[in-house]
Amino acid sequence: MFYAKKTLIPLILLLNLIFFCFCLTRQSKCEDWSRFLSVFLFTFSIIFIFLRAKFTLFSLKEGLIRKQDHRIFEALSEGIVLLSNKGVILYFNRKAEKSLKLSQSKLLGEELSNFTHLPLIKTCHKLFKQCQATNVEQSLSFCLEKESKKSLDLDVKPIQNPTQYLIFIRDSSPQYQKHRLGKDFVANASHELRTPITIIKGFAEALHELPQISSNTLIRDSTEKIIRNCQRMDHLVTNLLTLTELDYLPKAHLQECDLVTLVDNCIYNLLRVYPDTNIRALRNKEVISIPADPHLIEHALMNLLENGAKYSLAPVDLTITIQDRSDSACLSVADKGKGIPIDDLDHIFERFYTVNKAHSRKFGGAGLGLSIVQTIVKKHGGKIEVFSKEGRGTKFVLTFQKPHDASNYSLS
Repeated sequence: MFYAKKTLIPLILLLNLIFFCFCLTRQSKCEDWSRFLSVFLFTFSIIFIFLRAKFTLFSLKEGLIRKQDHRIFEALSEGIVLLSNKGVILYFNRKAEKSLKLSQSKLLGEELSNFTHLPLIKTCHKLFKQCQATNVEQSLSFCLEKESKKSLDLDVKPIQNPTQYLIFIRDSSPQYQKHRLGKDFVANASHELRTPITIIKGFAEALHELPQISSNTLIRDSTEKIIRNCQRMDHLVTNLLTLTELDYLPKAHLQECDLVTLVDNCIYNLLRVYPDTNIRALRNKEVISIPADPHLIEHALMNLLENGAKYSLAPVDLTITIQDRSDSACLSVADKGKGIPIDDLDHIFERFYTVNKAHSRKFGGAGLGLSIVQTIVKKHGGKIEVFSKEGRGTKFVLTFQKPHDASNYSLS
């Protein structure tokens, strides 16, 4: 097509030139038209042979490139599925064939939507539709077989010129099992630690209240330190158990929750602990509803508010903003505290990461609060962002998508 377009204009000009030449020098009509047709056929034959040779060469090059691409795809350790803009399966390698458990004769040339009765292809089709709508890469971890604990990582990426889509299928079972083993260890260790910590704390409090001990300053200071560190350890164990419960939280139906009411409850609870805090709550509607677990959302919001109150200089000033949008609800918590250094912003959601270790130790923090918040938000299919400048404060933005199908409320 490219060579035909490129040669079309010279061909038309040549024909016009031949026609005018014969018109100006014509002798008889029969002889004139016979010469014209002879020259035209000769010229057309040369151009046709030239275009055919070019097209054959182009087809050979394209075929070699395609074969080379397919060899590269076959050499990859992950499954590759190539889709057209309409979702037609153009190619997939052997790794993908093994994961999909369908032969090439059944899939090639077929639309992906024809096989959505299979769980893996249904998930791939859902990611493909999201990628097609947003033109942004989509990723998801997918548990294929719960009994054998087989899990896959799925990625859908758009390709421009022509518009096509690549689905990457990676077997993440070894990493998944290692990750699960670490979580099991943390859960078991936390449960085992809770009992001795409670016993030590109980004895220390009993000793601290004895009249004989109250007169001895050294022993009284020692029991206070024991109690304080036991409280810190108990808080740490509680956070670890919370994270474990969130990780193992089964799929459960959510309920319609009013974010405005949840925020009001959190403000009331915070003012009981930090009565001098100045809190403003802004909203664009009186009722802003999302499908959620109210206890988890309150837990996440309380963590953000307590962090704002702990790590801000007096007087503490917090602003909560709730915005209702057409397809989502946005909740932000902003403070005017010290801010977070730019080098730490990418790590604050990591478990046990603290920006200021001395300050965190003073307030009994262990770097788990923001990790809990992020896990809760992700469980609701939302996202969390942070914006901060040193000396000017920090702002956390939580975005929750509104599902199109109201009957499909479930934790992811």
